[in-house]
Amino acid sequence: MGAGKSVGSGWQDVPVTLRSDIVAAAEKEKLDISSECNKALAQRLGIECQTSRQAPVNSKVIVAPDNVPVKRSVQTPAAPPVINAEDPTVPGKVLREKKERKPPAVTKPREDEQPRTAHSPVQTVPSTPASKSKKKGKKEEAIKRFVSTQIVREAEEGLDAIIAKDELYQRFERWCRDQSYANIPERRVFSVTLKNKFAFAERIVGGIPSWVSVRIK
Repeated sequence: MGAGKSVGSGWQDVPVTLRSDIVAAAEKEKLDISSECNKALAQRLGIECQTSRQAPVNSKVIVAPDNVPVKRSVQTPAAPPVINAEDPTVPGKVLREKKERKPPAVTKPREDEQPRTAHSPVQTVPSTPASKSKKKGKKEEAIKRFVSTQIVREAEEGLDAIIAKDELYQRFERWCRDQSYANIPERRVFSVTLKNKFAFAERIVGGIPSWVSVRIK
């Protein structure tokens, strides 16, 4: 702690370095740090301590008369920017500002997204007349129907109960076309179905693969 020269018992400001925790504790207790330091030094030096302190000599205090109004600083609103009409870049600046202030474009909903009201016409899909289309059933259905309506099973084998496989398939093809079937089974599918599902008996008759015990109605 350093101190300057003092004259009499007046007051003098001197620089004092204190610990931050001591200062914080003193402020918390609302103590006058200058007064407490004076008391401690006076007690150590055996000097009578004065409790009141006058304002420093070098401090300048200005007391205004009662009739002088106090001037208060009033912030005036900022004036709007002035555009120089002689500036050649002014038109471009104005256009840019208008573009920046341009409201966002409103997108029009598509026709398929527009809400339907009570007066909105309802679009209906015109119905096409039913045309004569070919039957698209399963291949086995065509064979099953052909067997049940065109074939007669014979209990005994006779000359009229034998039919060549090629001839029977040709009869089957003509029947499918007459019945407007779109999917006509192939020859191999037709033969396998007759043999495995309908238990048709087959035999070589005169060197020709034939079905036996069956005839055409």
